Amino acid sequence: MKKLINCLFLGMLAITYACNQVTPRNTEATEVDHADTIARAIETPTPSAPSVQLPEEKPEEIRVDYYDSVDFQKYRVDAEKVTKHAPIDWTSYPEAKDFKTRITEAYQTKEADFAGYYVMSISGCGAGCVMGFMIDVRDGKIYDLPLGEENSCLFAEDRALGNQKSRLFIAAVCKDNPEDKNVYYKAYVWDENKKEFEKVEAAAFLKKHD
Repeated sequence: MKKLINCLFLGMLAITYACNQVTPRNTEATEVDHADTIARAIETPTPSAPSVQLPEEKPEEIRVDYYDSVDFQKYRVDAEKVTKHAPIDWTSYPEAKDFKTRITEAYQTKEADFAGYYVMSISGCGAGCVMGFMIDVRDGKIYDLPLGEENSCLFAEDRALGNQKSRLFIAAVCKDNPEDKNVYYKAYVWDENKKEFEKVEAAAFLKKHD
């Protein structure tokens, strides 16, 4: 019995000694480490999102309406309305048969849209080039419009401007280069008696502004 009590006593002394040997926590060092971590987080910049390059906005192009600057009324035609088109007279212009489909389609689907009695049929003939014919609804005869390469230009602002009530036809509105502000005209007036086009200068048909 005495030996048992001695063993218990010695065991308690051993436990007490072991507890006293535990190194106390260094709270001061821990607090310093924590503060240093926070400081580094504040000093380190947060990576920013990559900037997005927006496309540069181009100024809106101002489109000039050259049709409105032309005085078509100066060459006015007082034509009576023709309710029924005469059959196309291919014998009046045999070479026009090469464009028979286009001419026929225009003639069958359009009213007279030039000089009172003529239906225009206009189509492309290459880069920067247009060509065309006009057909008289009274007798179906075919005539050339003053278009094609000889009446085209490299920098054309507009082409083939006509009016149902006018004999004036603007083949092309041209510039010498794209940056030019000034334009020049290739224009003609239809002579109903001679059945041909005659050249006319811009000064004769451009509207005058005060």
